[in-house]
Amino acid sequence: MTYQDLGLDSAELVELLAYPRRKMRDNMDVRFCPHAAFYNPVDERCIYCHQDTECKWLNHNDEMVAIEGKSTADIQRELTKAMDYVEAQLTAAHLNRRACTCDNCAWLVKVRQVLAISV
Repeated sequence: MTYQDLGLDSAELVELLAYPRRKMRDNMDVRFCPHAAFYNPVDERCIYCHQDTECKWLNHNDEMVAIEGKSTADIQRELTKAMDYVEAQLTAAHLNRRACTCDNCAWLVKVRQVLAISV
């Protein structure tokens, strides 16, 4: 099983992964990161870093990681994590998400359709 089982071609999947990747990179403070935001599972600084979740996700979904080798379950898990991240970025003032057409909500609608999640 692959991403094609989700009704996606590789270009669509690359586009879906690019949006949360940009958001995470833009929100991360890596000025003092000794690994330039490449997660190192044996370095205590990474293990206890407040940005470890983002680093792990970015490293598993970097532009250079082959998506062809990922299973449907892997893609679903990574998109779900990204969806949770984007949803967490929405402000409390963001009241009517269903009718909103901002970049965050437009991306969330696409991912929910791919994952067959109803709101």
